[in-house]
Amino acid sequence: MDKNLLETDISSLPESDQARISSIIDQMQTRDSLGLYSKLSQRCFDDCVTSFYRKTLGKQEEICVRRCTEKFLRLSTRVATRFAELNQDGSPQ
Repeated sequence: MDKNLLETDISSLPESDQARISSIIDQMQTRDSLGLYSKLSQRCFDDCVTSFYRKTLGKQEEICVRRCTEKFLRLSTRVATRFAELNQDGSPQ
């Protein structure tokens, strides 16, 4: 959630309420970031790790995890960019 998007809407509230809302937004962003990291880790692990015979990843597993991570992050960035574009187009001017 974009904190700047809400600043205009909450500017009429008392400072204590603004601070509380800002804190809640920060907590939500942290939770969402951790959730994204967890999903990424689980997805790439499930797709790439095939053996448990040693403590470290094999060469092919390491390459797979790197590609999986890069692809996931590119997709997330693209979705966020597109969402911002659509949000900007739909906002009143």
